[in-house]
Amino acid sequence: MRVVMVTKFVPLPDNDGGKQRALAVAIRLAQGADVVLCAYDDGDGDVAGLKRLGIDVRSVPWQPTAARAARGVLRTRSVSAGRFYSTELVDEVRRAASEGPVDLLQVEYLQMVPVARGVAAARRVLDLHNVESALVRSYARVGRGPAGLLAHAEAAALGAMERSLMPAFDTVVVVSERERQRLPGGVRNVLVCPNGKDPDPSGPLPPAPTPTAAFVATLGWAPNVDAATWFGEEVWPEVHRRQPEARLLLVGRDPAPSVRALASSSVEVSGTVSDVRPYLAQARVAVAPLRSGGGTRLKILEALDAGRPVVATSVAVDGLEDLIGEGVVVADDSRSMIEAVSGLLADAEQASALGRAGHEAVAARHTWDVALAPLLQSVMS
Repeated sequence: MRVVMVTKFVPLPDNDGGKQRALAVAIRLAQGADVVLCAYDDGDGDVAGLKRLGIDVRSVPWQPTAARAARGVLRTRSVSAGRFYSTELVDEVRRAASEGPVDLLQVEYLQMVPVARGVAAARRVLDLHNVESALVRSYARVGRGPAGLLAHAEAAALGAMERSLMPAFDTVVVVSERERQRLPGGVRNVLVCPNGKDPDPSGPLPPAPTPTAAFVATLGWAPNVDAATWFGEEVWPEVHRRQPEARLLLVGRDPAPSVRALASSSVEVSGTVSDVRPYLAQARVAVAPLRSGGGTRLKILEALDAGRPVVATSVAVDGLEDLIGEGVVVADDSRSMIEAVSGLLADAEQASALGRAGHEAVAARHTWDVALAPLLQSVMS
């Protein structure tokens, strides 16, 4: 079996959620097929590491420019899809496809579909990390001024792409039942494959010694910026007033200026880190205070695997509802978020017990093998 897989970035190192999902898919496909993976190299792609996993990588440098983005927008009629369109990557995909019959074309993300357009394959699968039009529409609901207007326009453009491109795929994969409901009509076969987390070999972390909360996320991504600033401005001051010794860690890549501005004597903004576990080791509780977004949260699974309970909004726990009460506490407004976070920070024993329950639930029901089983059974049979 020969597979051509198209994704945004070389997924090793798997240092963000999108790369983690793409890597999990590629590794499992490579266990039973010859996989050629086509992607951008963002400067730290570990091509040799993927080769050792049996994956043949065809990459081009990630060199975004205004001129290239403008050409991409004209070609795709979407700002976000145009950003990921280049003739260099199109050529690599076509070259890979020309080297032999393609049994499976596996495309990660709606935005990468134009790059793979025209590739002949016996079977075509589109793996949606998010239903993009719904994701951007959620930005528009919390956005203000010109940013909100631009988000509405981009949501409409992505909706048009979804309606025109999805029917060409034999299978569309989504990460939750709610995401399935957000799809346009005309999609022939839909599989639900949520995100997963393979247990860390070292097991859950020991209980945290201090009342520390952590938000681990890519802190330059719009929904995470909104989440961090809302939590930092509306929730944390009251938590800290109740527990003056409490600390908040904001951990993740490329923190936006508004996130950096939250730094104080009780709030640490770490910026990019190579490993989040030392920060989770300090945390008694993790938070996921998202008010917009889509998909399922790999960072929630990561925190639970580490034995840390998570206080999350309903938006953040979309697709992981089975974990509510088993590691996850839902709080959708500032008052309930304050109560939940303060309570767990003050009660180390309760936080530890809830974290252990979350770890066990993730190990039992949310590994990548469990999550991706419907896709793998469909394409490998």
